[in-house]
Amino acid sequence: MRKRAPFSVYFVAGLLILATIGYVVNMARSHLTPVIPTEVVRMGTVTTPQTIPAIVIRDESVYYAPRAGRLVFAVGETERVRMDTHVASIQDADEVARILQDMRALEQRGLEIGEMRDAQNDPNVIRINNHIRDQLDTRAHSFTSLNFAELYVLRDNLQHSIDNRNQHIISGSLQAGGDYSHQQADLNAQMIVHSTPIFASSGGIMTSALDGLEDTLTISNIPMLTRDQLNLTQDPFPSVPVQYLDAHEPAFKIVGNVWYIVAYIPNSLIQGVSANQTRNIYVESPITGEYMPMTVRVEQITPGTTDSRVVFRNTRYVIDFMHVRNVNIRMTQRVQDGLVIPNTAITTREFIVVPLAFVHGALDYSVLRYTDGGSVSIPVNISEQTDTHAHLTGDICQGDILLDGFGGRFMVTVTEVRTVQGIYLASLGYARFRPIDIDEPVNDRAGTTLLDARRNQSSLMEFDIIIVDANMVNEGDLIW
Repeated sequence: MRKRAPFSVYFVAGLLILATIGYVVNMARSHLTPVIPTEVVRMGTVTTPQTIPAIVIRDESVYYAPRAGRLVFAVGETERVRMDTHVASIQDADEVARILQDMRALEQRGLEIGEMRDAQNDPNVIRINNHIRDQLDTRAHSFTSLNFAELYVLRDNLQHSIDNRNQHIISGSLQAGGDYSHQQADLNAQMIVHSTPIFASSGGIMTSALDGLEDTLTISNIPMLTRDQLNLTQDPFPSVPVQYLDAHEPAFKIVGNVWYIVAYIPNSLIQGVSANQTRNIYVESPITGEYMPMTVRVEQITPGTTDSRVVFRNTRYVIDFMHVRNVNIRMTQRVQDGLVIPNTAITTREFIVVPLAFVHGALDYSVLRYTDGGSVSIPVNISEQTDTHAHLTGDICQGDILLDGFGGRFMVTVTEVRTVQGIYLASLGYARFRPIDIDEPVNDRAGTTLLDARRNQSSLMEFDIIIVDANMVNEGDLIW
């Protein structure tokens, strides 16, 4: 009689057969179905500052043209001036052009005399030449960075230095050739008649960049400014001066060292902040776009129901922010912990909301849809449920009439549809939608979203496997 093989042999052989079948099935899936990218959920950190739009209000005075004519500046763009400094002039263009032509001819004659006198050895001329060289060296970076404001400053300063040098040469030449002194005095007298100077009534920084809001957004008006006025948006304005002005048209402004940032800030972000307090905020630089820490004083807080109007006072970086009106600020640069998931993993789905009494089954769920001929059972899936209702997917829609499980004594019409944000889990090998709590999303520049781990523990936990791109799958799709 033939002896039967031990049971262990059959058991091992069965395991080998099952492993072979599994390998073949997996190989077939990998060739027939594209691999859908997945990702393991991890805890991580995301910088979570809330960006707040704000407006800049400066201590600035606008100067107007006393008459029509050509605007000529005596100081450079963003140059600091003292009170009573001659800042600009309004000139009669034609007459001044003629006088300037005569002056240039006189200056040329003076320069020729100066060359004969070897004026370049004059100590004053040597000093000014060295100063011109130093200006070119210190502002050479402006040419590579294309900082037009700096280039205008360099242009104006060079012109001012060259004019001073020429005047030293000419004055010495005219002293040597006294025949020309009366001609220079006559031309200067004519220039005064046809040129009206504008003097600074206070010290500060001169700029020709005007945005038209200087008389609206003033320091004295801050308590009266409305929310709409503080929400005004203004593109950055270039510091390119106009050439000709009509009478009483704005010509330039003098900006003081004190400036203010005003914003409506959510009350949750200013807990513990009080007036006259010095603190750090973060302000977006108009030059680099990065948020720079800035020490400011809290000048005023006007409380509101959900947010408050806060006025910050600053005395630094006035030139950096001179040509902008709108800025973005952050109260903090704090970092928050949570579940980090790709933004592409988040999607939305619509669910039919049905009372639990109209959902039947224990593992395989269904509803009874009323028809003219009676009722028909419709398979459904439960995404989530409350004590009284279930959120379903399946072949049902708004307007359907459902029957209860007690002989159809009660009916309900489907009316409520809920849109839910969520992700697709892939831990079981197929796509399974799970809702997430994303009422307060925290995003960063890396394309990820941070979810509160505690509020989402019923749907998503660390080390769960999720679909990276929710648009690539539907509910129930095999993943591998």
